Formats: sequence, structure tokens, C-alpha cells
Amino acid sequence: MVHIDGEDTSKPVKSRDEKIKFWAALESTVHDEGSSSDTNRVNSNLVKFLKMATDNYNEFIVTEQDLFRMCLTIAESELFTKNTKFCISKLLSLLNIDLLEMNMKFIIVYILLYECKRNVNSLVTMLEFQGFNVFYNTLYTAFAYIQKYGTDRGIAEHEITNSQLEEWSDVDHIILDEMKKISTVLMEILFIIFKYGKCSVANVQLVDDFFTYFLINSIRSDVTDDLFNNAQFKLALALNEQYIVFSKKFEMENKIFKYLLNSSVSKRFVELLLLKFNRLMDSSLQVMMCKVIYLIVTSTDNDVAMNYFYLNDLNVLIDVLIRELQNMNGREEYWRATILRVLLPLLKNTELCRTHYRKDDLVELLTYLSKPENICDNGVITQEQEVTIRLAKKCLNGVEWLENDTSDDDAISSNSLESSQSSVESLSNSLANHSTNNRPRLTRGSLELSAESLTMRKERAKGPPPPPPPPRSRKKC
Repeated sequence: MVHIDGEDTSKPVKSRDEKIKFWAALESTVHDEGSSSDTNRVNSNLVKFLKMATDNYNEFIVTEQDLFRMCLTIAESELFTKNTKFCISKLLSLLNIDLLEMNMKFIIVYILLYECKRNVNSLVTMLEFQGFNVFYNTLYTAFAYIQKYGTDRGIAEHEITNSQLEEWSDVDHIILDEMKKISTVLMEILFIIFKYGKCSVANVQLVDDFFTYFLINSIRSDVTDDLFNNAQFKLALALNEQYIVFSKKFEMENKIFKYLLNSSVSKRFVELLLLKFNRLMDSSLQVMMCKVIYLIVTSTDNDVAMNYFYLNDLNVLIDVLIRELQNMNGREEYWRATILRVLLPLLKNTELCRTHYRKDDLVELLTYLSKPENICDNGVITQEQEVTIRLAKKCLNGVEWLENDTSDDDAISSNSLESSQSSVESLSNSLANHSTNNRPRLTRGSLELSAESLTMRKERAKGPPPPPPPPRSRKKC
């Protein structure tokens, strides 16, 4: 869930009795024993609940635990469980009102995020009531506002003039913060829709150039714990995956890939991708990141793949991929196959084909993975393991510089191994403890980006990035 700011210490702390009285009153608004056919009564009680929660936001609803309790109160109530579809449609119709109070918008989107995480059927219901359009249009409006007034996004800090600073009042900053909180929740909802493949091709076609441009261009690479930034990054990955899926059946431009090719737009996004790829433990997000890398290294323009990444970044990627392949167990065959699919073009189409970085380690590991007895514990090879074996052999046979020069294909001499690893660090303790006697021991280099990579990434833009169009009028659903 999305965190909210801590309690405002400038306001008097509410007593325990006051808190108990508030939560009891809030619960009473959704305690329902009437007929489910009385939509007027359901509508009235639902609006009353939202109004009470909004009026007491930052008074009694202060922490993330308070938000969770509010969501639980409404989602588990008789009013909501008896009239789920009506309540969801009402929440969406309220969210679609441009001039709705900001705090109420946040409360509504938070309830909807909670409900779609709690019940996948509710997610389907949201889409039946044009929920995607509502979420997208609301987020689009927020992006346009942040693009125009966000000092850390739409305008670089060093480009802000004194007159602009004077024009931005405290109210403007408060609105901007509220926009970002609402946007963070909306991006989480859209990510869930994309992740579970619940959207249609028409939904994806609704996404325009400004929306995609903002997602990619406004990413920050100097932070990894910013909720808004992380939600942007995840949504961009998920949107790219939808383009890949639908492009198999429909003629559709991948707008994420289009802006990735413009280095002046995608510079910080790629830097963040490389940082997160090394540090993330979520294999589902790593798979999405692999798909972005795969698009780049299999570009029909050979120069793109050859010149896109700095050499040190490529070395980092190889270090991480070797580490992941080495540390995987048999239950992660899909993730292992994904890595192997990316590894082949990465070794063939980038500068790695000239440097032969960690050649001996790669040969040893791929040889190990290409033998059924090494990855099959019970003697019965699964279909997923057959894919792993096939892909490992394909890497060995498809990359010319991985040809093994030793007479024994099953092992690499210790002298050759020591020679190939003279320029990289020793095996880390965690990786060494994980290795077994029948699994090849691998040495990995530094897994951090160089200062050169972060501050002097090569410019490959074909001219300046196009300015985003002015926000369009929102479509009512």
C-alpha cells in the first residue's frame, strides 16, 4: 500500500475517546440491514462514509494503519458486500469529477486499490464500468499538472527562475504533493491491471505520447525509495510488456521503446533500471526489466545494441545474470529461461562480443546448465527444464567467442580460470556459501554502476526530444 505523511504535529493530538467515537461513527454509516435494491439509501450511506472520512483526513486518519482500517471498514461492511458493483461504480463516477476535493479523491483511489488487491473480481468489475478510462484520465490530468508545476520534474531545479518561485505559493506545493500521492495510488492500480493482463487492446491504445514521455523522462535515478518514482518505473515496465503482448496480434507502436531509443529522454530511466536490476529480489519485476533490455539488444538497428550501454554497465549486467543463474533453484526455471533468452543477444550484439568479459565463467556455467543431470534432481526432466537446456546450448553454440579452447569440454583448467578472473573481485561470501561441490564456482566483478555511467552516459538522441502536447480534455465515461 501507499504510505501517507506522518501526523501533523501542529494540530492537537486527538484523545483516545475521540478516536473511538470517530471510528464507531464511521462504521455506523456502512452498517446496513436494509434491502439491497434500495440504491438511493446505499448511495446516500456511501457518500456519507466518504464525506466523514474526507472531513477527518489528517485528523483521525493519519497513518497508513488508519488508512488500512478505513478501507477494511468499508470493504468488509454489509453495505459494500451486498452492493459491491454499485459501490464500485459510484466510486468511479465520483473519481471522474474534475473538481472533486483532493482528499476525497485520494481516499477513493486508496479504497479502490485496496479492493482490487483484495478481490480480483472487483478489479474485473472496475474495468466493466470503464475503470481503466477513469484511472488513466485522472492520472493524465495529474501528470499534466506535475509536468507544469513540479520543480523536480517538469522544470530542472537550475532552470527555475526567481519569478517562478515567487509565483508558486504554499498552496501550489500542497496541491502538487496531493497530486503525487493520488498519482502514486493510480499508477499502482494500473500496474495491477497490466500485471494480471486484464486490460484490452483499446485500453493500451488510449495511452498517448505525452503520458509515455512523462513516465520515461521524469524518472529520477538518484533515489530508490521514492514511492512516486518507483510507481512510475513499475508502470513503465508493465506498459512495455503490454505493448509486447498486443503487438503479436495488432499493429501497434511501442511508445516505451520509442522513447528508450532517445537517450536524452531515457537516460535516467536506464540508469535506474540498471541499479534496480542488481538490487531487486522481485523476480517478476526482473523479468519485466529483462524484456526492456531484450528489446534494446535485439533492435533491428545494429548500432543501437552496440552503442546503447556503457561497457561497465554491460559488465554489471553480466555479473548480475551469472549471479542469478548460479543462485537459482529448480523452482525458478521460468526466470532462468528468461535470463538465457536475454543473455544470447547481449553477448552477440553488444561490445561484449569484443571484450569477451568473463568468458570462462560463462562457458562453465552454460555447459553445466546444458546437461540434464545437473539441473534435474529426480531423473525426470520437466518441460521447463528442457527449455533451459535448449537455451543454454543455444548460447554456447550461437556465440562465437564462447568457443571452448580446452580439450576437455566438461571442465576448464584452473590456470585458465585464474587468468580470466585477474581483473575482477573474489567470490563474495554469500555466493561462495551457496555454491555446492557439483556446481561451478564463479567469481563476480563489481555490481555497482560507475560514476562515468551515471554522469556521462553517451548521447545518442536524434535531435531534441519532442515537447509534450498540452493536456487534452478528459473523456467522460
